[in-house]
Amino acid sequence: MAVKFKVPIRDKRRAAWVSLIAVFGLLLLKAAAGWYTHSLGIWAEAGQSGVDLFTTAFTLISIVIASRPADADHPFGHEKFENFAAFVQAAILLGTGFWIAAHAIHRLIEGKTLQFVPWPAFAVMVISIVVAGWRSHELKIAAHIHGSDALEADALNFTTDIWTSSGVLLGLILTVLSRMPGLAWLNRADAFAALGVSLVMAGLAIRLGRKTAGVLLDEAPRQLMTELRRQVGEVPGMLGYERLRLRRAGNRYFVDLRLAVPRTLTLERARQVRDEAAARVERMLPGADVVVDTVPRQPGRADLFEQIRAVAQSRNLGVHEISVYRLDQGLHAEFHLEVPEAMPLRRAHDLVSEIETEIRHQAPQLRRILTHIEPQEALVTSAAAVNRDAMRRHIEELAHTVPEVMDCHDIQLKTLSGHLELSCHCSFPDSTPVGRVHELTTRLESELKRAYPELMKVTIHTEPVSDNQR
Repeated sequence: MAVKFKVPIRDKRRAAWVSLIAVFGLLLLKAAAGWYTHSLGIWAEAGQSGVDLFTTAFTLISIVIASRPADADHPFGHEKFENFAAFVQAAILLGTGFWIAAHAIHRLIEGKTLQFVPWPAFAVMVISIVVAGWRSHELKIAAHIHGSDALEADALNFTTDIWTSSGVLLGLILTVLSRMPGLAWLNRADAFAALGVSLVMAGLAIRLGRKTAGVLLDEAPRQLMTELRRQVGEVPGMLGYERLRLRRAGNRYFVDLRLAVPRTLTLERARQVRDEAAARVERMLPGADVVVDTVPRQPGRADLFEQIRAVAQSRNLGVHEISVYRLDQGLHAEFHLEVPEAMPLRRAHDLVSEIETEIRHQAPQLRRILTHIEPQEALVTSAAAVNRDAMRRHIEELAHTVPEVMDCHDIQLKTLSGHLELSCHCSFPDSTPVGRVHELTTRLESELKRAYPELMKVTIHTEPVSDNQR
């Protein structure tokens, strides 16, 4: 899709003003030539220029109105007035084509022919072709830069002038040739030229009307919608999109997206998904007004762990230490639920019961659910470092007794709320599976607590041994 650049509105007005002056000059020339020659083809051209004068003036008015900012009555702005102006131009162009065709057919039926073609008629048609070509080229460039349907319609009018003036010029030439012996059958070329003008006008009017009607009726271009779906569908972290709506007003697009995301996604991650989707749309449609909403949904293959987290997070509660195991031919689940520490036990127990009921509803295969209630740590507490070099050395020795532990470092001992706590880093071979690492660290934690019963908490950070070799 072509990128649209923002150019000052006065440049659009200038393009419309120059076209208005040009078409007024052509109208005077063609009317004078038609009156002088009585050529139906030239009169048809003069009639088309009269229509062009009106539509170009209407284009100028539509550009002025479309430049107005959004207000209470037009919250999406006034840009769509340009599309409306282009549709009106197409309707007028089509009506004029029918009028010219009716007169051409009437002349053919009556058998009237053009008797005299002075040389100024040829000059007028040549001038018309040159001016129309110049304005068509300039207006097409302006319409592309501004994304303006009104200017595009004006360019189409001048493009029509090129073909119709060429047809009339050919009709005049053939009329002159009809005076030669054996070519009398060419004396109706002027009427046929006028009929050709009307057909060209009708075809171009229908094409323009179809395009602008689609915009006015909020028709979404298929190719653009397909590309938008592809771009948005590749946003990491989303399950899919539930709504993608696109509408256009003037050269501006409005996009409304609703994305489905996993219900366990954090608010921050959901915001990142929205921002990424909006950025992708804006790269395709610069200057677009993009609204993105996210709705939580359960993934198609959500496991028990994810379901338990989702239920807890729907109440803005933290959950950890989730374990699911099979016992007595049934599934059992246990987890720790964090609730505000000031919450009364009665309220906390009722809340846990509600959560367990919801989990059972979503995972009926669970035979038993056991919830351990824990207070949320809402405050930052003070800790005191403990210097026990002999204990540190002993901890390193114990760590080396566990298979596959390469080293133990950054050992820290501290007291927190009167309890002794330990944290350390242990390195393992890079290829060790995470499940095996967890099994070994659990074993090490048991060995440490057996050696030092006063340890209230042990935190072991695991890392690949390659990190310590850099």
